[in-house]
Amino acid sequence: MPKLTKKMVKELNAQLGRELSAANQYLAMAIYLDDRSLKELANFFYAQSDEERQHAMKFLHYLLQANEKPIVPEVPKPVDDFESIEQIAAMGLEQEQEVTRCIHALVDLALKERDHTTNHFLQWFVEEQLEEEAAFSELLDVVRQTENLLLVEQYVFRQKPSGDAGA
Repeated sequence: MPKLTKKMVKELNAQLGRELSAANQYLAMAIYLDDRSLKELANFFYAQSDEERQHAMKFLHYLLQANEKPIVPEVPKPVDDFESIEQIAAMGLEQEQEVTRCIHALVDLALKERDHTTNHFLQWFVEEQLEEEAAFSELLDVVRQTENLLLVEQYVFRQKPSGDAGA
């Protein structure tokens, strides 16, 4: 594998940090929802938190494979007090949109540097972000269409893959 530039290593490490920060934010959201007995929504955000940590690990392992040092940064304290479920869903969508912008900037950098290996690595994240933004956009739409949180819970439950129902 060709040597990564210092700028690419710095930006990949920054993304590792953003993924960890997102994991913590989703965890704080899940705890808030769980504390209000909204178990399906809480489980959705617990799963999102786990997924973001897995994304961070992908960046960490990619850096290690490239013989570079991953740096685990300090992450800011997540927001843990919310005014509404709509705020939580909107924050989730905004967070995913920001991650998409960052992933696209990494792809742009890889293309500029003619770093085909990193570009290939990042393509998984490009596709993943399309799915993440769609999921949060739909969740926000559902939340905005009803004041009944049990209907939102039912919607989230129905979105689970069939093998996960009741888990």
